[in-house]
Amino acid sequence: MKDLMNKEGREFEVRAEKSESQIEVEAYRRMISDVNYLDHAIKKIATDLSHYLTK
Repeated sequence: MKDLMNKEGREFEVRAEKSESQIEVEAYRRMISDVNYLDHAIKKIATDLSHYLTK
């Protein structure tokens, strides 16, 4: 509770480190920018969807 009385105690430190979610987002952005990956992903989704619909 003492820390909340100080302005420094209320502020969050800005970290230069990237969190795991930021790293994952950057990895997905790189994969999405690859045309071959997009073709593969679309075919996989279409295969899974047609398999689900035929059940």
